[in-house]
Amino acid sequence: MNTRRAFIRRIATVGLVLAMRSEAFAKRQSHGPIRFTKLVRSKTASIPVQRGRWEWIVGHHSAIKYGNAMVYDRAHRQRGMENGLAYHFVIGNGVDSGDGEIEIGARWLKQLKGGHVRSEDINEVGIGICLVGNFEEGRPTSNQLIAFQELVDYLRSDVVGKRVRFAVHREIEPGRTVCPGRNFPIARMRQRYGRLILPRSA
Repeated sequence: MNTRRAFIRRIATVGLVLAMRSEAFAKRQSHGPIRFTKLVRSKTASIPVQRGRWEWIVGHHSAIKYGNAMVYDRAHRQRGMENGLAYHFVIGNGVDSGDGEIEIGARWLKQLKGGHVRSEDINEVGIGICLVGNFEEGRPTSNQLIAFQELVDYLRSDVVGKRVRFAVHREIEPGRTVCPGRNFPIARMRQRYGRLILPRSA
């Protein structure tokens, strides 16, 4: 009897271990390793995300080497933006915030429209992600790019859905801006997130 109970217990334990390994493997397959988005995932899990509302994820650079979410929030309020920081997320370069650190803006936590492009139609349905730096002159750090891709992958896979289109600022407003700079790897992002289809109103 004891032998039978031990055998059943052993089978149950093996099954539990295999299930846990399978779940962990599935997470790695769908999202890759989680390095930079732990806080984003935690905060996002606690807010009522308007999944059907968001249609765009738009990449930007800050065009300056310095700053972080708090600095840009203050600057945007001084420019008359009632909701402050124009972006939903800011990714640091190691100067005024961590290299690859993802700061979460109030616009994401409160599910407010962005203020990161001229088109109010895009702002209304577009999630803005800003990488700190001037990528006309320099390049994003490797950690910034990893964090950026991890964030976009997470948002599209788990939060707002893969129907959400990806673009960088200058693709939304061609001829008006060079953002996010010539050294931002747009071709690499196109390979990852598909070709760009612009709305007629953009």
